[in-house]
Amino acid sequence: MNVFEYIVEEFHPRAVTSDEGLFQRQESQAAFSLPVVHLPFDAANPAHWLDRGCILDFLTTAGSGNLLDFGPGDGWPSLLVAPFARHVTGVDAAPRRVAVCEANARRLGVDNFRCVHVPAGRPLPFPDNSFDGIMAASSVEQTPDPRATLRELHRVLKPGGRLRLHYEGLSRYRGGKEVEVDAWESEPGVTQLVIIQRTIEKEQATYYGLQFRLPLGELAGHLTGGTAPGAGTLTVAGLERARPWLTDAVYWVLAHPSCRTWLRWAGEVGFTCARATHSGGRAARRVFDAIPAGGRPADLEGVDRLLRPLVTACVELEAPPELDAPITFVK
Repeated sequence: MNVFEYIVEEFHPRAVTSDEGLFQRQESQAAFSLPVVHLPFDAANPAHWLDRGCILDFLTTAGSGNLLDFGPGDGWPSLLVAPFARHVTGVDAAPRRVAVCEANARRLGVDNFRCVHVPAGRPLPFPDNSFDGIMAASSVEQTPDPRATLRELHRVLKPGGRLRLHYEGLSRYRGGKEVEVDAWESEPGVTQLVIIQRTIEKEQATYYGLQFRLPLGELAGHLTGGTAPGAGTLTVAGLERARPWLTDAVYWVLAHPSCRTWLRWAGEVGFTCARATHSGGRAARRVFDAIPAGGRPADLEGVDRLLRPLVTACVELEAPPELDAPITFVK
């Protein structure tokens, strides 16, 4: 019996959606690591350049009008795009994420943003043709039916408007990364353990969420003898040792469409065109590497001035579908 068979047969997990199984249980979806939202922007940090490139990617493609951010998490990219937009509306299926987004907006002084709770799989509470542009950052594939969600985003987008979709295709996990384990304390003395089983050929992943009434360190002691729980260290014997402290077991199954699948769906749901293009985030990261430390801008404004024209050009360059690159959909 393997780990997944043991969880199903012995823990009897109940079916949930990803908002209940994961996002409602995270104090911060980004582990308090977002530049500007959580941390001061650091022009010497390559990860911050990548992040800024992604923000400029969304701003360049979705535009600066009345925008929708589908699944903003901690307020990303909403709160960073908002200073350049007329208004941004976030929608999220997890009430905790809505509360976090609104709290972060107040703390940052962003007053042209609101966040709305919409249960997973439900229609969006907006009339047809409501938004000038839509941003979706690894969120549509978190819904029960991504194709139906794409159709709903098409409905609320104005004619001529653009949806910029960043997504998690599974091709990047080939070669031993099909199984992944993550663990964190959702509150003092309570640890969440999420085990992911990816089936790349089916463009599908099954997530098992286990909650234990133990601090993370103590749980690791039972599960692995003290090392971090991981795909190579989690065993049936370890789960059996930790079983007395198990307080909840859930699972959810998600479709993770590839670029080719998204592009096929685009025409089926009514978009006039859809193109995979290169990522502004990846371009920004490469620019960081190409410029000697002494030649880089020292602040966010300087980084923006440097990156804006480069990102603008980059997001218009078509990318091969096998890269699972971001996609721009036009209504």
